[in-house]
Amino acid sequence: MKINYWEILKKAWKIAWKNRYLWWFGFFVSLSWLANFNCFFDSEENPAEQEKIMQFISQNVCWVIIIGLAFFVVWIIFFVLKIIGKGALINSIFSQLQEEQGNFKIGWKKGKENFKKIFLIIFVLGLFILFTIGILTIPVAVLLINHNYIIGFLMAFLAVVIVISLLILTAYLRIFGCLYAILGKLNFWTALEKAYDLFRKNIRSSLIMGIIFIPVNIFLAILFFMLFIPIAVIFFVAGLILYFTAGPIGAIISSVIGLIIFLFFILVIRSVYEVFSQAVWILFFQEIVKTPAPEIIAKETKEEIKSDTKPLPIIELTKK
Repeated sequence: MKINYWEILKKAWKIAWKNRYLWWFGFFVSLSWLANFNCFFDSEENPAEQEKIMQFISQNVCWVIIIGLAFFVVWIIFFVLKIIGKGALINSIFSQLQEEQGNFKIGWKKGKENFKKIFLIIFVLGLFILFTIGILTIPVAVLLINHNYIIGFLMAFLAVVIVISLLILTAYLRIFGCLYAILGKLNFWTALEKAYDLFRKNIRSSLIMGIIFIPVNIFLAILFFMLFIPIAVIFFVAGLILYFTAGPIGAIISSVIGLIIFLFFILVIRSVYEVFSQAVWILFFQEIVKTPAPEIIAKETKEEIKSDTKPLPIIELTKK
């Protein structure tokens, strides 16, 4: 099967740029990206400083718990918005490809309707990865504890290879599974089965499509860096001026404002990127799913229940 990857990228960009309301769904998906920031203490930090930090925590346990719960609630909200936004994006982009009416209200409704299926797909695949890592870690830890370093490091290397392979597999299962679940109206388990079968039959083209995202992400990182430099320079100068005129508080205020502006621009760019990337995968999905007949997948699913052979469902992915 010959796939025009460049044409897919161009068409996906047109969809992302022309349909600005989709950016809101991309924004909801991007919010979870903020939750990936990890605040941690340097292990080589001065022991005296660590003691002060621990003392502060012990003296303000209630506030620490409240702040921790607040961050957890915010993370939950972001995660929920991400799932709804993803479902809304898939449905809305597909509606645009079918030249059907689409807007924020319709997309949001569809996103909520498909929340459970997307959540189960993400949860089951995530649980599978965690369980696999746990199973592979135990023998490696036992070998290293018993000073069997050669075998231990060999097992560790094999474990890393297995985990990386499974991460790649689950990434494609999540992508195709969500598309099957929403566009095909399948339950989450059937969607995962169809996603695995689709990936198995299109491994080469799927990997190529994934590799194409590497230079795209590199370009995105360069764009973020180029955006950071002028903002950092402007607010560094402003911070110095405020430091000498208003003291440390002025410098802190300047830094916070600069960080907020930087994060705002990042979220805007990532919102467009999320729309673009989801459009790419939907267009690619259309290319690799065979559509020999106009029956929709939902009807085929009902027939599968009555049939012993259980043929693969057929999705109508092109506008008649």
